Amino acid sequence: MTTIRTYVFVHLEEGPVPAGLLTMTDEPRNQFATFAYGRRYLERADRIAVDPVALPLHEAGTSRTFRTEEGFAVFGGIRDAAPDGWGQYLMYKAMGDRLPSEIDLILASGEHRVGALAFGPTSAQPERITPWGDGPAPGEEFTLAELAEAAERAQHVDELDENLRALLAAGSSLGGARPKAATKIGEQPWIAKFQKRGDSFPECRVELATMRLAGECGLDVPPLDFRCVLDRDIYLIERFDRIPHGNWLERRPFASGLTMLGAHESEVSSFSYADLAGAIRQFGTEVRQDLHELFRRMLLNILVTNDDDHLRNHGFLFDGEGWRLSPLYDVVPKPQLGLERRLVLGVGPEGRNATIENALAGAAVFDLGHEDATAIAEDMSRIVATRWEHLFTEAGISAADRKRFATCFRLAAPAS
Repeated sequence: MTTIRTYVFVHLEEGPVPAGLLTMTDEPRNQFATFAYGRRYLERADRIAVDPVALPLHEAGTSRTFRTEEGFAVFGGIRDAAPDGWGQYLMYKAMGDRLPSEIDLILASGEHRVGALAFGPTSAQPERITPWGDGPAPGEEFTLAELAEAAERAQHVDELDENLRALLAAGSSLGGARPKAATKIGEQPWIAKFQKRGDSFPECRVELATMRLAGECGLDVPPLDFRCVLDRDIYLIERFDRIPHGNWLERRPFASGLTMLGAHESEVSSFSYADLAGAIRQFGTEVRQDLHELFRRMLLNILVTNDDDHLRNHGFLFDGEGWRLSPLYDVVPKPQLGLERRLVLGVGPEGRNATIENALAGAAVFDLGHEDATAIAEDMSRIVATRWEHLFTEAGISAADRKRFATCFRLAAPAS
């Protein structure tokens, strides 16, 4: 049995503040965690819940120790600060002969992790602890060319060499399956995404074009950019959880849809957009606006055939009083041969069937009447149908690939 304790910090305006003590236990057939807030943290006027669902704030004068539910190795809000996919891949390459555990993922992820949490063995300050012996993450800045070259080489080696430690520091903190790294444009942090080995289409360009399409459909899309460095495509998305303020960098608390619903990774397909709407109603500060935004996102995923709409690809940001939907991210169409479309999350009365009719039938959940919901759907359908090919062409996607992706937009209204 392995038991590791770490302090959990929350980045506030004054810097990282210890919020409480996390204990993670790894037994042969069971993993669980406990957490207790510190008294001084609970006394702060600017305190923020580490996890709004599983770790709610309570009165400073009371003592309470939280424990994860059965099947959860760690609390969702804390797990959101750890990498998956690409970050796990890099850590696996660094560790050589063993898979990183949940404990490794949390303690070894560096300052580029999403949200406002940090970790350390003492309450003095956060400290990165890596099982491969590198110690604190290096603080150097790397060019996009260096990161792109490192991302490509990392996909062709069995073990990371010293020259790839730059990528480990810049990319291992981030979630998602695509090769990526944290970078900066001026003083603003961005996330750079790179091509993946074995990609059958220019995914960076496709995601750029689709996100631009989402913006034209009225969705909340963060600033985007694109670079081609040494013949390598790089898609850039501005970090919405980092806001520069002159001499300090605000780190906005983040929670995934998985966390906001208290859901386990293994059961995501049993949830729906209506469940996310319920979380907005419970924790939100701009409920009606975010319900309408969520409805538009559901429609977009139907209209562009994005079937990667799982709960980690829906995010929430703390706005100082409650939780708002984060800007949109990770929307990529998937060409399909069949006519039927299904999303990961439930759409309406017909479950996960990805049809406009199914979405409209459940529109009341999003505080929309049938007439208003129909108008939104018709407007978005028209925009997708008339604009997708132009935006794909503008992004440098070939005629052959555009023909292939045309199947993704079958449900949009025909161009007039």
